[in-house]
Amino acid sequence: MKFRSFSTRLSFNVLLVVSILFVMALLFVAIFSHVLITKEATKSATNILNASIADIERTLAQVESGTQNAAWLAVENSQDENFLYHITQKVVEENPYIIGSAIAFDTNYVNGRFYFAPYSYKEAKTGTLKQHQLGDNYNYFDSEWYRKPMESKEPSWSEPYYDDGGGDQMMATYSVPVKDKTGKVFAVITADISLDWLADKVSSIRPYKNSYATLTSRKGVYLSKGNNIDLSEETILTTAQRAKDPKVMELSKKIMNGETGCTQYKYKGRPGFAVYGPLRNGWSLAITCPYKEVLKQTSHMHKVLLITGLIGLIILFFVCRYTIRKITQPITDFSSAAQSMAKGDFQAQLPEIKTADEIHHLRDSFEYLQNSLTTYISELKETTKANERMESELNIAKAIQLGMLPKEFPSTGGYSIHGIMHPAKEVGGDLFDFRDKDGKLYFTIGDVSGKGVPAALVMAITLAACRFFNSMGLELDRLVEQLNSNVSDNNDANMFATMFVGRMNFENRTLEYCNAGHNHIIVIPPDSSPYYLKAKPNLAIGLFEDFSYQKEQLDVPAGTKLVLYTDGVTEAENKSQELYGNERLLDLVSSDAFRCLSAEEMTKNISDSVHAFAEGNKQNDDITILCISL
Repeated sequence: MKFRSFSTRLSFNVLLVVSILFVMALLFVAIFSHVLITKEATKSATNILNASIADIERTLAQVESGTQNAAWLAVENSQDENFLYHITQKVVEENPYIIGSAIAFDTNYVNGRFYFAPYSYKEAKTGTLKQHQLGDNYNYFDSEWYRKPMESKEPSWSEPYYDDGGGDQMMATYSVPVKDKTGKVFAVITADISLDWLADKVSSIRPYKNSYATLTSRKGVYLSKGNNIDLSEETILTTAQRAKDPKVMELSKKIMNGETGCTQYKYKGRPGFAVYGPLRNGWSLAITCPYKEVLKQTSHMHKVLLITGLIGLIILFFVCRYTIRKITQPITDFSSAAQSMAKGDFQAQLPEIKTADEIHHLRDSFEYLQNSLTTYISELKETTKANERMESELNIAKAIQLGMLPKEFPSTGGYSIHGIMHPAKEVGGDLFDFRDKDGKLYFTIGDVSGKGVPAALVMAITLAACRFFNSMGLELDRLVEQLNSNVSDNNDANMFATMFVGRMNFENRTLEYCNAGHNHIIVIPPDSSPYYLKAKPNLAIGLFEDFSYQKEQLDVPAGTKLVLYTDGVTEAENKSQELYGNERLLDLVSSDAFRCLSAEEMTKNISDSVHAFAEGNKQNDDITILCISL
């Protein structure tokens, strides 16, 4: 989105900052409330769990107490069959939670009977009290409720089971061993409780709408799961295995181990928590609560906060935009005035500011700027005219300077020669020259200290003097001494020039030369490797007026090539501030391809190599190259 005004952009920035703070605050409230409500929900569920366990245990305690009280009557009347039925009847009648009671005797204990178990029970459908002898159609010796107390000689609760042939319904049985005076167990008296009653009890335990409670036996078999008790094939472990979640499996193991605690889990993609604890008889009660229900009110509160916050942000945006636009209106006026000033109207009307603040200071600054620009433009016009005159004069000076250098380069008479000069500024301080006179080739190259106009003036003087003294036919050492005397005279600026002066005699193939502090030239013999020509240490001209220069001589066979250059070549820099250097120049001229080039091609080849090395970097010094093929 593209904002058209400063006030709009600033308003959006303010809105962005406030929105970030609002979101951070909302997240903090959400996280804090989530933690707090979850903690309180866990605490509440735990209290309900403990209260429910106590309630169930009170009921079970009544069942256990009534059964144990009836056990001693069975001891005293073990051979009176009618009274035994009476005992079981009393157990059922005196406790509303007991649906059946039996006294199951050991083999042949009562009147020689193999099975004898008088049983009183309430019929499941009508609730009518009935009695019959379990041993007639029921092998109770293999039943858990009989076998376990007979073996352990301790009271116990059975796993839930369907009593087919007894109560004909899902039940759990509390069994008490009946002992004679010797401590031998000869019978078991039982009390059956219906799991329907437990289902109703457990289903009423519901802290939240979609929460539910489960009651499991020691082996993890459901005694009640909500209001459903038809779970003969279902255990807490099979439920955990279907969930395929390690957390649910861990929770089921903790419940079966009779542990107390709280575990967070995710079942079928829905997160929640479960609180659990054991009963005294080894059963475990667990209450499962989905977080969606726990945090329902919190989510509603968050939605209200979010909607309220969004409405507040919208109102804040329009209030900020109006306020900021009103405050920044003078800036808009200043912008219009600046555009007029940019078009040349330096007297553009500025807005009136009545407040004594930064905007008023800005107006004073604009007014000062208008006055300063008016003065500056007037001065700039005069300066521009002066610069244009100077540039015109420099162009003329450049043309004059280049006009002083040779323009025609002969390639006859036993030699070819070519030279170029690229000044670093409009005019430069390098020079080169050559003359063919009386069968001898005179040539020179020089580099005046400094750059620009002063160096160009000294270059012009030096070149003119060099040509004059050469026309007099002086020896090279005398010629250079006269140049030195001429440049040193009245040299208040302490300018100097390095020079190499040579004179080639084609009759005897000898080269006379004098090097006045200049770069060593390169000699390329026709049949050996190129090398830098060493020279005596003569000083540059213009330093000491009475210095005595010495000339030298070199035999030059036919086919020899000479490369003369100024330090602008070897001291050229690339963007990494690396110098072109003497070695790179010597490597260039040492190639077989270079030996086959003409003087003009040699000059161009060296110039191209230097410029390619510089990679477009600014030229620091004048570049002058003179190549001779002898």
